[in-house]
Amino acid sequence: MTSKSMSKPKILFACQIADADAKARIERYVEVVEIAAVTEEAVLGRLDGIEGVIVPFTQHPVITRAVIDRGRELKLVGTTYGGTRQNIDDLYAVEKGLTVIHTGASRPRPMAEFTLGLILSSLMHIHNFHHAMRSGEAWPRLNFPRGRILHDRAVGVIGLGRIGKGILGLLRAFTTRLYVHSRHLGKDESQELGVVNLALDEIFAQCEVVVLAGGYTTETHHLIRKQHFQRMPPGGLFVNIARGKMVQEQEMIEALAERDLYLALDVFEEEPLPADSPLRESDHVLLVPHRGNNAIEFEQRWQCLADEIERFYTGQRPESALTLDRLRCMSES
Repeated sequence: MTSKSMSKPKILFACQIADADAKARIERYVEVVEIAAVTEEAVLGRLDGIEGVIVPFTQHPVITRAVIDRGRELKLVGTTYGGTRQNIDDLYAVEKGLTVIHTGASRPRPMAEFTLGLILSSLMHIHNFHHAMRSGEAWPRLNFPRGRILHDRAVGVIGLGRIGKGILGLLRAFTTRLYVHSRHLGKDESQELGVVNLALDEIFAQCEVVVLAGGYTTETHHLIRKQHFQRMPPGGLFVNIARGKMVQEQEMIEALAERDLYLALDVFEEEPLPADSPLRESDHVLLVPHRGNNAIEFEQRWQCLADEIERFYTGQRPESALTLDRLRCMSES
């Protein structure tokens, strides 16, 4: 047997693998080639003999059609984060027969706990009391309305991907009154999950807490409008951990001024949130600067990536491997 036939396939990483154990696991199956530059040009220049390319999150495309077409030996492309759209021409890659992976399996639990934190703090005004005491008030016990517990309240989740299902899993410890809005959920799966799949208008009308967790696409741009907030019961709480552009923000601000509503927002139409935004002025709003991914447990993404590469090179289908149907409902940013 020649040395060439004994050699491992090569995967190009446009980053450093930060987890030594994960890197060792990956190196059982492939030769790891790491480069510092995360650009289309850098990848194009290193494609000879490369069977896979993995890239980190950037604001620009890296695995483009040019990369896919030039990489004659390419079989696998992927990212080190929970999506692909920002860096990979993923639809083209799947159409060309490549396996496209990401580390989305590392996201549901941290995002679900973050969402639960937003809900509990909003219902009990925890962030408001904290801010008042940090701002110089000695004992602001009566500054805010009475709080509410989450137990037995009606909660709706819009979007039922990995993160939406993770949120539902935690909510079951607090309430059985769970509703979802999903165009991809069949009757049998609804029964299996123990949820009721409602129309979007009905989610807002029937639920005291509504969580937006779906993917951002051209179809979901400004999905949530003033009419939805007008249907919420008094004191209703809307939580957005998805994408800011899924909500018509100005209409949300108008509804906030007109009705007894609460908001918990990690994402906004314009980021950073403008300094003069009315959202900054209301005690009914909890603001976070797009840090739902702040938990250290997100770094389990490296082990997740090792799992996926191991599956691929042991003849299994990676769990995150994208299909054309899945691509059509993934966030575009």
